[in-house]
Amino acid sequence: MHTIYKTLRSNSYSVPCELCSIGGLCIPMLLNNSLSDVLERKKSYLKDEIVVKSKTPFKKFYIVHSGALKTFVTTPENTEQINGFYLPGDIVGLDSISTKVYNSNIQTLGNTLLCELYYDELMSLIDSNKDVRDLIFKLLSTDIYNYQKLILCYSQKKSEERLATFIYSLYLRYQQRGHTSLNIKLAMSRADIANYLGLTIETVSRNLTKLQEQNILTAKGKFIYINKLEALIEICN
Repeated sequence: MHTIYKTLRSNSYSVPCELCSIGGLCIPMLLNNSLSDVLERKKSYLKDEIVVKSKTPFKKFYIVHSGALKTFVTTPENTEQINGFYLPGDIVGLDSISTKVYNSNIQTLGNTLLCELYYDELMSLIDSNKDVRDLIFKLLSTDIYNYQKLILCYSQKKSEERLATFIYSLYLRYQQRGHTSLNIKLAMSRADIANYLGLTIETVSRNLTKLQEQNILTAKGKFIYINKLEALIEICN
């Protein structure tokens, strides 16, 4: 069995400005032409802190530098429904462009550092900078694609397949950030995963245990080691 070290570090868990996984294109630097100005845009938040509440007027985007975020809405039954997780390098708030309000509550999953980018600043660059325009289209397209995959996961996949798909999607997202290890970090709790996937905590725990018994993965605390990547992909499909 593989040993999972809680001290594991990678630039996928904290993105330097020079290597931001938004595409290597730092929009604040394009605006200010100074890394020091970009650093001044960063704000730190504590674990479980609400960054912005749903229906608040939309003014700026949030880019995750380190830590992680979740977005959620409150149902008519006054319960929380999570609709997204955001890792270092992700930008939050693109869905608010059309509505002019934040459509979800944004909350930290741990101590988090965010880079703030005002909507008006971004719009000033889109017409004049093709790279920025292409980046925004790519991010919007990715959001739509991920939403479609989530709907498919809800409607057609069994509980074990949902969990496997979620773990594999995290692996791919970290891989895109330069994290090549099969050892991935879960920034979110088991309860949050269950909520996001439309499952109970007991179902998530049972399926996680089953995957470990099959030696497909090993879970310890906040870390999961994928022992058999191909087997995990097979369950997803």
